[in-house]
Amino acid sequence: MKFFGISNRIKIFSLAFCLISFSLQAQTAKQVVYGDDFVFNLDYETSFEAYGPVRYKDYFAFYNPVNFSIKLFDQESLSVASTINIAQEGPKSMYQSTGLMADEDDIYVFSYYKQSAHAVNEKGRESFKYVFKQEENTFGAYLATGTTVASANNEFIYVPILAGHDIKTMLADYRFPSIVRINKSDSSVSTFLNYPKNYKNMISGGLQGFISPTLNSKTESLVVSYPLSHTVFELTKNGVIKEHSMKSSAIDDFDGHYYKSQSDIKSEKSRAKYLENPSFSRLHYDAYSNTYWRFVNLPLTYSQMNQKEVIEAKARNYKVVVFDANFNKIAESDILKDINLTLSAPLVFSTEKGIHIYAKSQENEEEMRFKTLKIK
Repeated sequence: MKFFGISNRIKIFSLAFCLISFSLQAQTAKQVVYGDDFVFNLDYETSFEAYGPVRYKDYFAFYNPVNFSIKLFDQESLSVASTINIAQEGPKSMYQSTGLMADEDDIYVFSYYKQSAHAVNEKGRESFKYVFKQEENTFGAYLATGTTVASANNEFIYVPILAGHDIKTMLADYRFPSIVRINKSDSSVSTFLNYPKNYKNMISGGLQGFISPTLNSKTESLVVSYPLSHTVFELTKNGVIKEHSMKSSAIDDFDGHYYKSQSDIKSEKSRAKYLENPSFSRLHYDAYSNTYWRFVNLPLTYSQMNQKEVIEAKARNYKVVVFDANFNKIAESDILKDINLTLSAPLVFSTEKGIHIYAKSQENEEEMRFKTLKIK
């Protein structure tokens, strides 16, 4: 009887421990929920092709490539407060500029052709610039497109490098660093972060190599996400590289993105592999909640892939995984069907109201609508 009593007490203790553990998990588990839409009121010049927003002083800034202008939106009314027309002629002009970036003091546009970032004054002319010097061993290009996600703080500018690829074979060369860092004090350039080891597999160039960096404004670390890697890489202010696992239940592996032979690669098949297999999309740091939001490209269905024309912006659905400041997973969403994270869409941004993502449906030409996600 003595041993029976001890056994029962152990069982009761174990059951109580499990109940307490479950209760604690229930208390600490977070859910991703929708908030109210975040809607900008557009003027007659601003189109849905406008790139942004980025936070600049007391404004939300969009870059409008249609007429090469920067639109500054008031943070309260979400309407255009002023316009900066980018000079297209003269010694301080920025001909056919692309993209947008801001730090605490300046707002920048990029030049794809000059591979440079230009601080812009109120008259739309260059105040100063940083040139991204190409290295001989870099096969790819800085500022691959106008939607390259670059970021800056008071000391550094970070710009992704898109891996180059052979036009004939469509094979990409992922051997070289993927981030260039410009020191603002002396304009010196350094490169960091080779692609993860699995990129040594046979992978095509393009979307599978489009990395997503995000700047942690509290630690001043840059955290970089690769489409085909569970691991993200943290580049600290001092140049130390740390690795963190940020997995999603939606992705087991990335085998579907690899080719078995070089002869199997075709440009149309490359896009199909990207669409019909899961991968990671944008990574966003939210300073308001001190969390990281890692979005997941969910695979398109068989019926979607067999349509005459596959438009990713309309067909793709997503999930998001949320991690705390120590890279511990705290939430994972259900399927998100009403957001657009394609490369042509504006940026993901955050306010005290939540994380805002470009809405898949933009039905009113006088508005630009963002869906809002938050955790509770």
